[in-house]
Amino acid sequence: MKKLKMLLLADLHYIGVADHVCKIPSRKGNIALELIDKIMKSLESTDIDLIVLLGDLVDNGNADGAKEDIIQIRERLLEYGIDVLVVPGNHDGPKDEMLNIFNNHQGLHKIHGYQIMTFADLYDEKDNATRDFDIMEEAFLGADKDKPIIVFQHNPIYPKIDREYPYNLGDADKIMEYYTEHNVLLSISGHAHWGIPLAKYDNVGYITCPALCEEPHRYTVLTLKGHKYNIKEGSVL
Repeated sequence: MKKLKMLLLADLHYIGVADHVCKIPSRKGNIALELIDKIMKSLESTDIDLIVLLGDLVDNGNADGAKEDIIQIRERLLEYGIDVLVVPGNHDGPKDEMLNIFNNHQGLHKIHGYQIMTFADLYDEKDNATRDFDIMEEAFLGADKDKPIIVFQHNPIYPKIDREYPYNLGDADKIMEYYTEHNVLLSISGHAHWGIPLAKYDNVGYITCPALCEEPHRYTVLTLKGHKYNIKEGSVL
């Protein structure tokens, strides 16, 4: 099985032309495009096979101009000639609109012999996230348990984050059981800006990627070779 190298970017919180002011000073969302360029310059971009955006591309997807900001991110990434997958986050506004902008769909993607799952989970007014199990089961129907399966979603699943704000995906225990039963290799999320290193549970690896928008502006590079993988974290600063 050939190598698959992915650049993972989480929580850009970009504000370009959107009519919105972020109330959290530590979020430097206005420089997201500059950060992308610096990352691509520091990496051998021709060696990257896939870019995955792990949600919260913008700080307020419902603001006037937010759609244009999402389009700006897409156009900047397309300049590098690398395929892009996206999972919408709780800040991104209408999830179907974002998926359409990137010409993406949630569910199964077969790339270089690997099985990549992306899920656009549902959010209520308090940012509680839930998974549509019908969509998940439909996606896994087309998967081969004997080939590597990597799942991407915005909210972390494991370990449990014990805070008042709802970081973890709802029904996380049921989803973990489902991932184990279906031989998922890795489950990768964003949303918790500080990031959580690889933690294993029932042979499934769980990673929470740190936010690009906050110093030191971190990103993650995941390299797969069959069922083996390597995870490296970098920063712009």
